[in-house]
Amino acid sequence: MLRAAGISKRFGSVQALAGVDFEVDAGEVVALAGENGSGKSTLSRILSGVIRPDSGEIALDARRVELSRPLEALRAGIAIVTQEVTAVPALSVAENVLLPTERSLLSAYRRRAVVREARRALEQVQLSVDPSAAFSSLNPGQAVLAELARALVSAPRLLILDEVTTRIGGPDVDRLFALLSSLAAGGMGIVLITHRLVEITALADRTVVLRDGRRVGELRRGESSEDRISAMMVGRDVEEFQRRPIEPSAPPRLELRGLVVAGLKSPVSLSVRAGEVVGMSGLVGAGRSEVLETIVGRRPATGGEVLVDGRPLPLGNVRATCASGVALVPEDRRGQGLLMEAPVSTNVALGRWRAWSRASKSRELALLHRFGPRVGLRLRRRADPLVNTLSGGNQQKVLFARALATSPKVLLLDEPTRGIDVGAREEIFTLVGELLLEGMAVLMASSDMRELLALSHRIVVLHDREVVAELDATEASEERLALLGGGGR
Repeated sequence: MLRAAGISKRFGSVQALAGVDFEVDAGEVVALAGENGSGKSTLSRILSGVIRPDSGEIALDARRVELSRPLEALRAGIAIVTQEVTAVPALSVAENVLLPTERSLLSAYRRRAVVREARRALEQVQLSVDPSAAFSSLNPGQAVLAELARALVSAPRLLILDEVTTRIGGPDVDRLFALLSSLAAGGMGIVLITHRLVEITALADRTVVLRDGRRVGELRRGESSEDRISAMMVGRDVEEFQRRPIEPSAPPRLELRGLVVAGLKSPVSLSVRAGEVVGMSGLVGAGRSEVLETIVGRRPATGGEVLVDGRPLPLGNVRATCASGVALVPEDRRGQGLLMEAPVSTNVALGRWRAWSRASKSRELALLHRFGPRVGLRLRRRADPLVNTLSGGNQQKVLFARALATSPKVLLLDEPTRGIDVGAREEIFTLVGELLLEGMAVLMASSDMRELLALSHRIVVLHDREVVAELDATEASEERLALLGGGGR
């Protein structure tokens, strides 16, 4: 149905794609795998008309097409849903769903008809929400399904999903994949881009692997496994993280004593020892991020205590908390963590600005050169690019470098490997292991149960905005975490 041949694209000195061939049949699910910066998103943006290739051609049903704008791709039957929210929050769900048809522009005059049409589109993706509600009122899982409904409104023949599961978890992913299987069975071609290799092996008929902008191989269903895909992505076997035992005499480094977190049903009490990782598991919206943000002072706490090395911290005071040795790597690196239009050095130094009368470029660069190599941040010599030019994995490493630049004793991690490739994930796991050896305490929230099981010494489970269980690593399993996180016993 679709054939892309010899696709090349360069951005300045970076060769994003080099002669890539890619094809999709009707009714086929093709996964596009590769590390951050391998060219996956560049190829998806070319196929959806967002950017134009420097060379190569695209054909639909053996007929060459020019996709110079997203609207042309939509008219040709190609729709895309990306990991970044592209809806207009101030508009209603119905208006956002019908944007590709332009009928929503008449909503002031035919609101009932718009709502009726949008409801039909929402029913197709099994999303039960009020079409008249503001799009901003949807939770992450609902937002993904609403954007999928918008993509399907144009009745595409080819649907591209670029890292959409980074915004959802658990049952929402299962529901999304059941829908994709149904669409493929109906003859739609689907391109799936995801860093979660388990999703690829579960859904894809074929897996095309890119490395450094080049196609390096293809695996068919039955041939592919997570190990084979990851080895092809990075060009070597990926080593499993080996969790280190904790010293029996290790003292508590972080303690929460009856911490009252806004939105949670009951106070939270837990401790993290020096050299220990305590994971927080639970479905999206269970309250994991709220706990971390309350500890660091970004959210108000109306009671309880947070102690570092036995000393209570002033609740709700971010500066005092950071000065006491607590650093947060937030979930949303674009919206909460990074100044995307600023240089890497400025972002690394953000946590240290308080100590300076004014920002100094030489000091910023000194911090970059000190902590960049520590987190595996790879930049050309003397380079200090804007953060928005980096891959997702390198952007995440910038956040880690900034956290380490504050000399923390406690590291709070919120979805630390979301949207990054298997190689960068391995490097972050290794970094966490090194920090534990230095006596750091790590409290980590993650929707990736295998990540929690690999890193954590203990796991706290949240359900319906309260802590329902605490498991030692030896008694935890994916099945138990899923059961407890879903409200089971």
